[in-house]
Amino acid sequence: MRILVIGGSSFVGRGIVSAALESGHSVTLFNRGKTDPGAFPQAEHLTGDRNSDLSALQGRSWDATVEVCAYVPAQVRTLFGALGDGAGHYTFISTISVYSKDLPESGFTEDAPLLEPCWDDELTMDKYGELKVACEQVAAELAGDRLLTIRPGYVLGPHDPTHRFTYWVERVAKGTSPMAGPDARQPLQGVDARDLGAFTVRQIEAKTVDAFHVTAPEPAPTFAEVLETIATGVARPLPEVRWGRANERLPLTAPPDWWPSMRASLAKARSAGFSWRPLADTARDTFEWVSKERAAARYQPRPGVGPTPEQEQELMSATG
Repeated sequence: MRILVIGGSSFVGRGIVSAALESGHSVTLFNRGKTDPGAFPQAEHLTGDRNSDLSALQGRSWDATVEVCAYVPAQVRTLFGALGDGAGHYTFISTISVYSKDLPESGFTEDAPLLEPCWDDELTMDKYGELKVACEQVAAELAGDRLLTIRPGYVLGPHDPTHRFTYWVERVAKGTSPMAGPDARQPLQGVDARDLGAFTVRQIEAKTVDAFHVTAPEPAPTFAEVLETIATGVARPLPEVRWGRANERLPLTAPPDWWPSMRASLAKARSAGFSWRPLADTARDTFEWVSKERAAARYQPRPGVGPTPEQEQELMSATG
């Protein structure tokens, strides 16, 4: 197949492009050429800006288009304006955050109630889920019976620019004890970007028209279990953890009213062939990637993600 990926050189898109190339497809990446422009030399690269210059896409057609980086509804509409029928089968990468808080304690399905859409054209993170709902609705309007919707949970693994999961991998590997943790009981689902990519490409190949939760595992592990698994993956003993409560300084943490959203049902995705690697393997590979990037002076953790040593000490002091 001829597959167009909007973005494609960063994290989620990188996993999709890798899976598509490994399956023998012809892949075109459309992006600004700023994030790892040397990635995937075997693919076609088109340079432009999805917000201001889509001219490189005009007059072209693909069997399938994957939309990785649309966060406001206008971005979906302008992409279809440039591609027209040339988009082919259309995949929209959404998020598990589209659901309202009116969820069962665990096991909510893809039919669960969504948030009210937000029709702003500026991304604000406090409206992230609502904006993605609006994007989904525009995609449904314009793609119709060609639409595949993928709703990931937290995405994990090598090449992660968010530093959220990476923070915990590095903190556990460092081994300094004690360390601050959130509520030990908090559930946490996440998906390796490579597993997300493999599942997405299989659905594109089948021209699937549906919506799927793509996160793992089920049942969701607790945060305590996640840290224990990370320690196994990086082959280090788990430092003493001073468990507290959700705190914005601690990545991947959430207050109890958000916990049901981290217990998604995976029944539909599993029936369509979704599988995931052990979290310990993702932790190991993430640590190996970080170590190589640091050794080559290429690693730049996202500023402000994770507490400073002084802030961590404050968090531990607050737990008594």
